[in-house]
Amino acid sequence: MNVRQIEAFRAVMTTGSVTRAGERMSISQPAVSQLIAQFERHCGFRLFERQGSKLAPTREAQALFAEVERMFVGVGQIARVATALRDQSWGALSIAAFPAIARRVVPDILWGFCKDRPDTRFRIESMRSRSLIDAVATQHVDVGFSFLPSDRPEVESTHLHRLRGLCILPTGHRLATRRSIEAHDLTDEDFISLGPQDHSRFVIDRIFEERKIQRRLRIEVGQSETAFSFVAAGAGVAVVDPISAYNNTNPAVIIRPFSPAVEFDIWLIRPKAARSFNLVDSFVAHALAELERFADHVADGDGMSDEKPAPAEAPRA
Repeated sequence: MNVRQIEAFRAVMTTGSVTRAGERMSISQPAVSQLIAQFERHCGFRLFERQGSKLAPTREAQALFAEVERMFVGVGQIARVATALRDQSWGALSIAAFPAIARRVVPDILWGFCKDRPDTRFRIESMRSRSLIDAVATQHVDVGFSFLPSDRPEVESTHLHRLRGLCILPTGHRLATRRSIEAHDLTDEDFISLGPQDHSRFVIDRIFEERKIQRRLRIEVGQSETAFSFVAAGAGVAVVDPISAYNNTNPAVIIRPFSPAVEFDIWLIRPKAARSFNLVDSFVAHALAELERFADHVADGDGMSDEKPAPAEAPRA
């Protein structure tokens, strides 16, 4: 018994004719008859009886046909899955990203990738860089986007982009009319700091310490977006990553370039030992292209608040 014999049997059952079965299979009528005869010998019983000019399936053939149809449905599903895998439109993909990247960047990247892949499932996790690297190393996730490179040997880190930090101020602040903010401009300002778990905290602190610039460090927050809320409430100023400032819609916050540069690197994190998977490779290529556009967008100042600054307050005494 072989697949060709089963195909011939199915073709005769569905067309009701050896001639039409041959046309469907692109073989001659005698070839179909020979395949059916071979199949009957393997089965050990007759499959068809001639009634005038037509073939009528036996009860055994009808029972066998139900199983053959189930088999062909399974074969068809295998073929569809194979085609979808080839086209990267089927499967599952898990992605981890630093919180700011997960909230501000990944949704746009992922929607552009998945809208034409209805049979693909995605899992997105928001993680700090250290937890993200561990998740990739243990292959809990397929790919990660981090502000830090990995120091684990199981993981490879690819540098994607370097972005400059921004200063955020409450609307009506005395510096709101400035086109850019220098570190010394923030002397004696109430400053919203990121927590010590954020790598940029040390970079920002070092800038002010090296220049002996005093700030009033009254509030410490865990995430840049929380700093936005405090700045909007007028509690102080902050220096944050440009991703957190992307598409800011809060009219109570003014965003300005900051110098000297506070640099934020974006790294692609992947496990070294993972086997190649077309879906992952295709997503990474898509994400790199989208991040390139995003980086250009941010570098040009697009997507940032364009609120006109309020009149400057009188200088402090």
